[in-house]
Amino acid sequence: SCVNALPLWLRLTVRRDGKKHFLEFNRGVVINRTLETRDGVEVSPIPVVGDAEHNGTEVHFMADEDIFGNVDFHYDILSKRIRELSFLNNGVRIRLQDKRSGKEDDYAFAGGVKGFVEYINRAKQVLHPTIFHAVGEKDNVTVEVSMQ
Repeated sequence: SCVNALPLWLRLTVRRDGKKHFLEFNRGVVINRTLETRDGVEVSPIPVVGDAEHNGTEVHFMADEDIFGNVDFHYDILSKRIRELSFLNNGVRIRLQDKRSGKEDDYAFAGGVKGFVEYINRAKQVLHPTIFHAVGEKDNVTVEVSMQ
């Protein structure tokens, strides 16, 4: 994917079903890649490197200055976007760490889209005090709408 092709390096750790998996990329190329054939198809599984007590995914990367030129990330911009993602991915906890400054924040907001509307309207004069919220599903596609 584009995400692992652009950094100088990327380290991916996945903890799932009691196992810890790890994969590392250098400029988009997998380090220590193994290939297997399953049902006649060549696959490259993520190696198991140990046991895990909980589920979760960690992504660590270093942006490539040769591609981007300026790799100065702005914590406040990233923080705002990650806060939005934590609302929109209900039940997910996202941790943002800035290893330059040591600044770190955890985002785990409940309430989904409705919670996001409550958050962005918290200091505003709203026209309607009650948030309209609806969830529907059709053909395995779920849509959630909230407005105030």
